[in-house]
Amino acid sequence: MKTFMKSLFVLCFALVAVTFSANAQGFKGIITYSMSYSGNIDAATAAQQPKLMTVYIMLNKAKMNLALGPVTLDVVTDGDKKESITMIDMMGEKKYFRSNQAEIETEATKNGAPVIRYLDETKVIAGYTCKKAEYVTKDEDDKETVTTVYYCEELGGENANFGGTFHGLKGFPMEYVINQGEIITTFTVTEVKKGKVKETDFLIPADYVELTAEEKAQMKAAFSGQE
Repeated sequence: MKTFMKSLFVLCFALVAVTFSANAQGFKGIITYSMSYSGNIDAATAAQQPKLMTVYIMLNKAKMNLALGPVTLDVVTDGDKKESITMIDMMGEKKYFRSNQAEIETEATKNGAPVIRYLDETKVIAGYTCKKAEYVTKDEDDKETVTTVYYCEELGGENANFGGTFHGLKGFPMEYVINQGEIITTFTVTEVKKGKVKETDFLIPADYVELTAEEKAQMKAAFSGQE
């Protein structure tokens, strides 16, 4: 279970990336992703994985919500302040930490700026015509990873991906694949609901306690495999 939770948490920190900081079109609404799994994963393990991810968007603010078994993760990104707030509810123990612009930008470019190849192919996803791109990144060993992503400019522009998995992409990511070793996770937007989002959706609940700088560093190290 510890290994399972660690792999999920690593995925979630990658998905902080998928919080969308600023929206050129002024979109307000709720976007729902389905999550499916393939590769070297048995049916029992696949059944334990999260199946849905929800993103709430109000102009320059966004909140990603993901349930990971006994853990619920909420990540709020403020595109005006260029900061994010990560809230973790682990079986009733509720903690949060903040990341400022410098931290976000350092993390996004630590292995060099991504290369984005925009292609002519399109695909209709959740009723929106999306364009295809190949997003190329490198890891600490200079190994290249190419991620295929379909994006929608109608729901967000380049600023919408500030500091995230698709840093610099000029549209909202509607479908993409993340490889975790031999396990492949596919994210696909299944529903876009306009409206029904309010300012209070982005606030930190009163029962959450802020981590100290040391606790924040320890948590990130523990779930990135550095501890």
